[in-house]
Amino acid sequence: MDLSHPFAIAGITGLVAAAAFLIRWVAARRRLMEDARIEYAERCESKPATVRGVDAAAFERLYVAAYEPRWALYAAGTLLLAIAITPLAALGLVALWPVVVMGLDGGPWYDEGYYPWMFYMFFGFCLIWAACGALMARIHHARSPEGFVPALARARGEPFDDIVIPRKRPKWAVRAVPDPKNPGQRETGTEPANETN
Repeated sequence: MDLSHPFAIAGITGLVAAAAFLIRWVAARRRLMEDARIEYAERCESKPATVRGVDAAAFERLYVAAYEPRWALYAAGTLLLAIAITPLAALGLVALWPVVVMGLDGGPWYDEGYYPWMFYMFFGFCLIWAACGALMARIHHARSPEGFVPALARARGEPFDDIVIPRKRPKWAVRAVPDPKNPGQRETGTEPANETN
């Protein structure tokens, strides 16, 4: 294997970057586990009501899940997915090229190696790698954990879903009331909104 080939260099660079992201994630998790143990001990002494009914293992799990740098794990996964899919993407793009140029005049400038083909391959790879990033970002957001404070409240057994946070109406907001003559329409209150207050 020729290690001076651009794809080999890019693959090795991607693997090194993925390893760095994984090391960052593992190191942060270990540091957070230690922080969680210290935090739990301090809360047991100073604020025992905040950890009532929550054991040390559950507190550590909630703490680490809320504060770990998940982005580093998913960045490493994105790089590994892109590296794994690149050979298949290259084969697919090369196989699709004759179909793309089938309706064109068939001049020699559409052969592999010329500018139209290079343009097609470059943006084809960009699209495939962007799709890898989009897939991993979607998984990252779909699996995002709950914040630490609500998760700890749930672990204590508090009905966190029933809590309603009151919101004061802004002064500039116009109060909308149903129009008695037209039930489908709304009319504003009798006083106009003053947006300068």
